[in-house]
Amino acid sequence: MSVRDEAHRLLDALPEDRLSDAVELLRQWAEVERGERPRRQFRTTAVFDGEPDLGERAKEVVREAWGDGDRRSA
Repeated sequence: MSVRDEAHRLLDALPEDRLSDAVELLRQWAEVERGERPRRQFRTTAVFDGEPDLGERAKEVVREAWGDGDRRSA
């Protein structure tokens, strides 16, 4: 069995929910081989459970975490 045949067999054996990850990885490798810049995709794998205004309070949260909560200038 050739490596290409084995790759096809392995792709066929993957569960449907993992197939898109494998295809994306192969796509990135193919782009590199063709000299193209790989595309960057950012995926979220978990739900963030935080304060709704966390983005607005980011500097304050960092200051509190670093123990500089008394300083209020941005």
